[in-house]
Amino acid sequence: MTAQQTRILIVDDLSSARQLLRAAIKDVLAEQNIVNYVLCEAASFKETMVMLDQKFDFAFVDLHLPDGRGWDIIRSLKANPEIIIAAVTVMDDRESVEATLAAGADGYLIKDVEPELLHYRIARLMAGEPSLSPAIARMMLARFRPEQDHQTDPLTDREREVLSLVGRGLRAKEVAEQLMISSHTVRDHLKSIYRKLDVSSRAEVAIEAQKRNLT
Repeated sequence: MTAQQTRILIVDDLSSARQLLRAAIKDVLAEQNIVNYVLCEAASFKETMVMLDQKFDFAFVDLHLPDGRGWDIIRSLKANPEIIIAAVTVMDDRESVEATLAAGADGYLIKDVEPELLHYRIARLMAGEPSLSPAIARMMLARFRPEQDHQTDPLTDREREVLSLVGRGLRAKEVAEQLMISSHTVRDHLKSIYRKLDVSSRAEVAIEAQKRNLT
């Protein structure tokens, strides 16, 4: 009797991010002795929507795509209640977390971590355990502590670090070297900063950095 094929979907607009995620997933599959599998990839909201008639066992979805939002993809994929889905993103703001979990995500994984930690959380998820990065778990717990003050600045601490460096004139590669993270992670942070601050150029980003006394 032939073993059932495991079908996995990766959604991210950055090819480097898909490559890193694909490598981590393959390592986990090897550890779990799963050899009969298919990895499918999509680089946009539109590409993913075309693939919705296929049945997937797992999906790993970036939240902010050039043409849509990842939590809308998650909601659509959850029409199949058996699928296990994780957001894999740099977005750790409360709005994104709540929208993603409300859409039915089983996990929320932050890209900006050591590869070993990302590998571990993917393994947990594929073993059927809900998986939240520690920072996300703390955020959700804080939701039930109304006495705690919440920052009004929409940017996360990491995004403020990136904004500060970009405001000083550093390029993405230089920011990555300074913060010891990958260039694709820096670009993800910049996409989020542009969206949250409603800016569209590096000059506007520099102005926003000055307004926040980050330069």
